Amino acid sequence: MPDFSCIVGHYNIVRSLKESIINDTVSHAYIFCGAEGIGKKIMSNCFAKSVNCLNVSEGDSCGKCRSCVQTESGNNPDVFYVKPVKTKSLGVDDIREQIIEKVKIKPYSYKHKIFIVDNADNMTVQAQNAILKTLEEPPEYVIIILIAENIESFIPTVLSRCVVIKFRALPSNLIKEYMIFKHGMSESEAMFYAEYCKGSIGEALRISNDEGFYQMREDTINCMTKIDSLNVAEAMLMVKDIEKYKSATLDIMYMFYRDVLFYRFFGDEKRVIQKDKINDIKEQALNTDIKTIAKRLTSIENAKKEQRSNANFQLSMEVLFINMKES
Repeated sequence: MPDFSCIVGHYNIVRSLKESIINDTVSHAYIFCGAEGIGKKIMSNCFAKSVNCLNVSEGDSCGKCRSCVQTESGNNPDVFYVKPVKTKSLGVDDIREQIIEKVKIKPYSYKHKIFIVDNADNMTVQAQNAILKTLEEPPEYVIIILIAENIESFIPTVLSRCVVIKFRALPSNLIKEYMIFKHGMSESEAMFYAEYCKGSIGEALRISNDEGFYQMREDTINCMTKIDSLNVAEAMLMVKDIEKYKSATLDIMYMFYRDVLFYRFFGDEKRVIQKDKINDIKEQALNTDIKTIAKRLTSIENAKKEQRSNANFQLSMEVLFINMKES
């Protein structure tokens, strides 16, 4: 388990948490909110490790004391990871058994008793109401960290009793450098993952090791290179080839036409992200005018908005392909 110095980006958050440890102003409850894979879990682990470190220095853990060793091995008696037992949602019983009953008992060995709740935005309303009293009148030794993607899932009374820390998307260049120096990727490969993952190192690492993602990208770009030569009926059949990949295909489509537009406009490869697909990009750019490319980008963006609203994927894709054929 790393310490704060190993975290990529999020410098303001790291500084704030370290200062709270140094000044002994640690809050009793936090909500770490942000996209999946953006660094919330590693930050919560580093924080939990540091607040109970026996030799904490400048707000960071030593990594060598008994508390640090136990936290790293997952055996710290004062650090609890709260998860649902029976269903995907965190229910009242989960909160009562894993938090409410345990906060009554003082820490076994260290200064703080820490509860890390992953996917806390999956707490039912009843579970959130159950934890309210603990948030309102917490024992001085308790720290609760709620990890969430959707801040809107929390009821107002829970939000008002927690320090909300929002994790922003990391700059692409920062992720690119991390993928190059920590994982030995080429610059072009690292650039693709950095751009595709939308500011999330965790997502960049996930897709870089996912053979299914590679196949999805191949199938999606294959569709884009063939669409102009197909009639509408044939294009509709092609929807079925990529339907299994769901909305991830839309991000690849958008990036593909973004590269086509930049190559068409500037006439060189410098601004192209998917350099391994340069031949497909060149061919599409040479055979498609800028106005058509721009319309297709708009159509893809509209389809992405529909998916965020939980629209039917196949229907959205069929409309998208028709729009692309007509552009």
